[in-house]
Amino acid sequence: MQTLRVWLKAGHTVEIIRRLLPEFRASTGIEVALELVPEGVAHDALVQGSALADVVTVPFWYLEELRAAGNLLPVATADVGLDERAFVPDALGALRRGGVLWAVPHTLTGGMLAYRQDAFDAAGLGRPQSLADVLTADAVLQERGMGLVARCNGEFSSLETFSGWAAAKSVRLLPDAGDPTFEDLRDGAGDLVQALSGGPRDLTALDYAGVGNLVSAGHASHLFDTSAWAFQFEEPGSPVRGLMGYTTVGDALPAQFVYAEGLGITAGCRSEEAARQFIAWRHSEEVLRAEVEGVRRIDIPRADLRERDWYRDFVAAAGLQDCLRAVDKSWSGIDFRHIPLRVDFVGAARRLMSAISGTVSGKYVSLAEAYDVTYQQDGRPR
Repeated sequence: MQTLRVWLKAGHTVEIIRRLLPEFRASTGIEVALELVPEGVAHDALVQGSALADVVTVPFWYLEELRAAGNLLPVATADVGLDERAFVPDALGALRRGGVLWAVPHTLTGGMLAYRQDAFDAAGLGRPQSLADVLTADAVLQERGMGLVARCNGEFSSLETFSGWAAAKSVRLLPDAGDPTFEDLRDGAGDLVQALSGGPRDLTALDYAGVGNLVSAGHASHLFDTSAWAFQFEEPGSPVRGLMGYTTVGDALPAQFVYAEGLGITAGCRSEEAARQFIAWRHSEEVLRAEVEGVRRIDIPRADLRERDWYRDFVAAAGLQDCLRAVDKSWSGIDFRHIPLRVDFVGAARRLMSAISGTVSGKYVSLAEAYDVTYQQDGRPR
């Protein structure tokens, strides 16, 4: 029996795929060796040409690096039996370069503020709309032992917290080449860094799930992150189910937390046909329906799902209409221009995050000091 090596990120969806794999094997004769590989580890292995899987998760953040390393094969939605019209356009656009698609998308998020409606109401705070509203609520709710949280560990993915915040002010943190300027860092994200510095002491040690769990546990009142948190906070058994509000925020533009990923085929794949069969199965109605109904994942970027009776019935029965409207609003505000398409994106993002995370954690006394140490400035006053 042929074996296909597949690398995926950890998450609720993986368990759905793992559970249904015997049916894929029975119908195709293809064995799948499924491995969960963290995003940063996968990046480092892939760009260094280490032993590759046949099918891998391709995040749009480091697509330039994978292309430059020659580690991906072009794909087309038709290769897996789908028309491009089946997908949300931004999901395809994120994974396409020069008219060529490099992965079949299965995830798309926009920026969203998830907030404890009950805590905001008790403090006399209205629905947040601007960045200033978010920061004002933080100052008020800090006195009640809550406040704003966001992911800010040292991994490259955390940079979207701050790049997306800066994008709302029309500031771009990372340029297309070279180092960021201190002025852009200060003006674009200095206020967010300052606010997060007053939050939980271990904030920079948490991954994205850990940060969101601070809201569920009552230790935080609002979270600036991806639109995917909406349906997670509304899961059965969630202590904040029915207590949350969801909204986009912004100033000149909506604040961003754009994330897009899909499944791609590596240049070292031993059977492109088997890989395409797996990706097609991953996008089959059976798997998608199991995702939606099994883990309440209503934000799959497949436009054609909205036409399915079972999808509409589930959203209504689960009471997720408001969540879906919030997801759609976050998608409508997506703008990729704040993210540079550079082949050293991950290294540059990790470097900048070391300065930001170091400031939030208290390692540096100020963002200015963090910048000077990180980028080896001459120590002139800022």
